[in-house]
Amino acid sequence: MPKNNGSFKPYLYIKMRLLITLLFIVQQFVCEAQFISEEKTFTTPTGNLAGTLLLPTTGKIFKLVIIQAGSGPTDRNGNSGNALKANSYRLLAEALSKQNIATLLIDKRGVGKSMGAMKSEASIRFDDYADDLAGWISFIKKDKRIGKIFIAGHSEGSLVGMIAAQKEKVNGYISIAGAGESIDKIITWQYAQQLPKAAVVVDSLLSRMRNKQKIDTVPPYLVSILRPSVQPYIVSWMLHDPCAEIKKLTVPILILQGTTDIQVEVKQAEMLKNCKPTATLKIVTGMNHILKEAPIDRTKNIATYSDGTLPIMPGLADLIAEFVNKK
Repeated sequence: MPKNNGSFKPYLYIKMRLLITLLFIVQQFVCEAQFISEEKTFTTPTGNLAGTLLLPTTGKIFKLVIIQAGSGPTDRNGNSGNALKANSYRLLAEALSKQNIATLLIDKRGVGKSMGAMKSEASIRFDDYADDLAGWISFIKKDKRIGKIFIAGHSEGSLVGMIAAQKEKVNGYISIAGAGESIDKIITWQYAQQLPKAAVVVDSLLSRMRNKQKIDTVPPYLVSILRPSVQPYIVSWMLHDPCAEIKKLTVPILILQGTTDIQVEVKQAEMLKNCKPTATLKIVTGMNHILKEAPIDRTKNIATYSDGTLPIMPGLADLIAEFVNKK
């Protein structure tokens, strides 16, 4: 601090330092705030669907990526109950905003603030999600700030996005950790990794369901995915073959898959690429199913599912932005 020679007031110096510090903090906040967030509501015949639109702070017309969530009660941010608190979709959206790309995050019907749109678990069908996504596309097209629109479907959302892109015109489609085979094969494979004996039972039950047989009782360890009220949904899901659906798309396609994904193998992405040779396939080394950097070790991998403080996989947003900005 300068010496007080009678002409300098110490308190003025302190106030000046505080003002400079405050201005620095505000400047940092402004620099870090790459987006503005707006709540959106899309009305359907059975109830309202809710979403969040993230718009970059610079520009007037933006390219938009709509992120379609994966299976189960996964919300717009990529979280589900206590087991999944990765915040993956929100982190990806924020990373894209730094690339001057807008994002629409949506709660599926029956999830989060879209809970009221689903009347009962037994009534939902796979195509309902595709219809909802197509509806969101039509809805957001009315926003004059939105230019080109891209679908980014994650996991189950990959197949949902393929079907929605056939219903409502978009400028591009992105599959993230999407399957190349029907869901009955994926579920059986997933059980085979941990409970080989259960996989045999699962395969048998799914085959019966595919043949339109109703199963009134299932083993306790399968209640979470094959209880009677969920079976109609699983059956409607099995009817769609990702290979057949991706062949129908006429828009540019990007297929993204991580090497440490313990829920969907790399070969599934390769199957999608083989079904649609014109698609661009990018394998992301070290990325797991929830779009985080993780080891292949199952215990350590799953530990990332409940840690929302972990950043999104480095380079993932860059791959998406590169694809979007070329179209």
